[in-house]
Amino acid sequence: MENALQSNKPARTELIDWIGAWICRELKLEPAQLEPEATFVRYGMDSVHAIMLIGDLEERLGCRLSPTLAWDHPTIEALAGYLAQETVPTGSPAQSTDKEALLARIDELTEEELDALLKAHQAVAKRL
Repeated sequence: MENALQSNKPARTELIDWIGAWICRELKLEPAQLEPEATFVRYGMDSVHAIMLIGDLEERLGCRLSPTLAWDHPTIEALAGYLAQETVPTGSPAQSTDKEALLARIDELTEEELDALLKAHQAVAKRL
């Protein structure tokens, strides 16, 4: 089955621009403040913003995405690179359950714990 993103795959640079503009608009930042390799948490993104970002990306791209995608790929560069790939899996039910449990307690984590978690996920994503 062809993924909806495959037939209308956006360029990585287009996605970087779109995600950057979204972050500036929603988090009230100036474009000069963005660093594509900085984690979303550094910009002040919380779990609510992460879900909003993924929802807006779903609308923009016309396909379903994992609700934890912003945490799995926690930088503008990483998320755009992932979305620009050939296919975008939405995750297996087993993965979703674990990630939903993490999202349920994400607001209880300190900034240091969030950074460590995001860096660990980023390291895993780079190996894929």
